[in-house]
Amino acid sequence: MKIPILALRDQAHVAKGTTRLIYEWPGDHSRLIKVHKRWQPSENDGAWVRWFKAHEDWFLFRTGILRELNVYLRTRYDDWQSLNEHIAPILGLVDTDLGLGFVITAVRDAQGGLAPTARQLLRSEQMTAERAVKLQALVSLIEDSPWVIGDLNLDNIVLSEAGLPHEKFMLIDGLGERTLLPVQHWLPWARQRQKKRFAAKVRRRLAKL
Repeated sequence: MKIPILALRDQAHVAKGTTRLIYEWPGDHSRLIKVHKRWQPSENDGAWVRWFKAHEDWFLFRTGILRELNVYLRTRYDDWQSLNEHIAPILGLVDTDLGLGFVITAVRDAQGGLAPTARQLLRSEQMTAERAVKLQALVSLIEDSPWVIGDLNLDNIVLSEAGLPHEKFMLIDGLGERTLLPVQHWLPWARQRQKKRFAAKVRRRLAKL
């Protein structure tokens, strides 16, 4: 059986993070695909660097995606104060011509574009009082939750269906840890301290509006 490979190489990415590029699924705007950025080989690379570059995709999935999936499973089976309703659904994995892809639900605004991030709303002065209340409610749920959310920042929170009466903030990334050692998984106090710091930072930012 020949494994089908999804072609992304000639397609422009719609967003990017520190370690991943994000593409729309060809012909289906309801899905997004995250693929890891590739390091470019260099003739000056040593043996260890060459080995890591050959295995980086495996390493990043082991230290990131598997942990993210583990936390995601918990959110779907632990009904904790409805925070799971604010986490964008994960759809699975797919082979692409850029490496293994992580498939997630595309969270969009009222016009069908990618939903604006909380940071974008703040910078463009579109964070209304009503939206600020909704954001603070989500931040409180995150702060009090028992789950590891290692990458907490305002770019990972977006306003779903922005412009419609039922718009709501969603967490689109950040579950689990991508560090070599999963400290927050091992130490609950470190996990909660990180979330409380994030919550306090967001509240200070909103208080300035």
